[in-house]
Amino acid sequence: MPTGDITRGTRTALANISRLQSNTNGVAEAFGEVQLSGAVGLSVHMVIPINSSATGGTYDVYVVESQDGAEWTDNVDPNTSGDVASKIADMRPAWSADTTYDATHRTEAEIHFTLNGFDYADYVGFVVDNNSGQTIPASGADGDSATLKVS
Repeated sequence: MPTGDITRGTRTALANISRLQSNTNGVAEAFGEVQLSGAVGLSVHMVIPINSSATGGTYDVYVVESQDGAEWTDNVDPNTSGDVASKIADMRPAWSADTTYDATHRTEAEIHFTLNGFDYADYVGFVVDNNSGQTIPASGADGDSATLKVS
């Protein structure tokens, strides 16, 4: 086990997170390739707007992995757009966020989680499966990540 202080790398925007915008219920979209090589972990932050008609449901976040940045879990490349809902059975679940809309308190799902770098391949990407019962709003999806290293 490495010894020393844990340091956080620079926060970097998750690539292609805007693909989540306007996704209908039941669509799962990949995005956000991050290289973990040499990292002990990854801190992830996502914000996904909630449709004002949503009375329940979830946004389910999954992780896809690659050893080389080219061959991904079930060929789900986070740099390629398209619905991958039929392939999520082999992906690692990372987080589930409630999508009950409340105009005063809950207009977006704010998701924070950390991945242990020792438990994942050198490259990871993310998939959000929209199970909110509604279409995700056309703007407002955002997210970033930062590697965690030992110095």
